[in-house]
Amino acid sequence: MNVSHQLSTWLATLPPEWLKGCDSGVIDRARAAHETSGRHYHTWEHVVACVDRLKNFPSAQPRVVFLALVFHDAVYVPGRKDNEQVSAALARETLAAMCTVTTAELDAIERMILATRDHHALSGTLSAEEAVILDLDLSILGASREEYVRYAMAIHDEYVPAAATDAQFRVGRMEFLRRMLAMPHVFLTGEGRRRWDGAARDNLAWEVAELTSRQGMLERWISALRKVVAPS
Repeated sequence: MNVSHQLSTWLATLPPEWLKGCDSGVIDRARAAHETSGRHYHTWEHVVACVDRLKNFPSAQPRVVFLALVFHDAVYVPGRKDNEQVSAALARETLAAMCTVTTAELDAIERMILATRDHHALSGTLSAEEAVILDLDLSILGASREEYVRYAMAIHDEYVPAAATDAQFRVGRMEFLRRMLAMPHVFLTGEGRRRWDGAARDNLAWEVAELTSRQGMLERWISALRKVVAPS
């Protein structure tokens, strides 16, 4: 089955209103953006997985969340700090030209994509729909252990050696994992917590133990120091 047929088959499974007023080329452009080299997790398959979960996830504006999801990782270069900003700009430009969307919807989509830079940083000021997209984006954390292991390996392969050494990756990754475990909840919505919080904590703790077992003395010292000074 070729890519075009696969895409058409997938689009046929979506609620028609999600693409109402949009040129068919919108999804083609979003999918094509995910074909840059070096991707192992932040691929079109990740988008498809998130969108499939949206189909039965409570949302007051599923169309807006959907349009944000298909562009939220459109630009992804490991280690860069502006991936979300550039992805949001691409989404705004594409949707304004190829979809019937209001300025308010474009603004909401932009905010959703920008919020994926740090899922908990703005937790106190997020709209309900921003919380929805963030939970869908991180839903892999609450997947089965087998799926989680594949995800963890893919994240590693995106960063090493493109943006970090193995040691640097382990230190940075453990800081993220411990920060997530220190949160009262991994997920931001009640539905996300009900579905995935328990499994996510088990997966995160498992990965911390795995990474710790591979660390040398110096790495462990650096990780412990960063754990103390890292914001929670």
